Amino acid sequence: MTEVTVARDLLAALEVAVLEQDGERALRLAGAVPQWLARFRPGVLSAPPKIERALGSPFLENFLSDAEGFWTSGREGRLRSGLWTEPGPLGDDFHLEASAVSLEGRRFLLIEDLTPSYPERQSMLQRARSSKLAERERRREEEKRER
Repeated sequence: MTEVTVARDLLAALEVAVLEQDGERALRLAGAVPQWLARFRPGVLSAPPKIERALGSPFLENFLSDAEGFWTSGREGRLRSGLWTEPGPLGDDFHLEASAVSLEGRRFLLIEDLTPSYPERQSMLQRARSSKLAERERRREEEKRER
């Protein structure tokens, strides 16, 4: 295995879709197609490998505008989209996060399916919110007693 194939196979194993923006600002798949992406947008498997801008996602279309600014700035690292939810063609929800990355002048868009870990994340956030609300209520009660 070469370094390139190791990196490609590793990202595929992690279920990360890697897209590269070409000179015409079109996105093309770079590497293996994760199983979730084939379920999310079945059309990505058709030839040629050039795909519809933003995969038909208004959220991703908006993020690509931010990504353009990031890519042209020359900054290193990555720009994250934050978590968003998108319906799939069969009505099931996909919980996704995208990242814009620039490497040696090449522009990459990485999309990760966070659906498998979403219930756990949602539960953790809900517990944190509930804890924060309980703490705020406890402080109010203490303030009332002190008056």
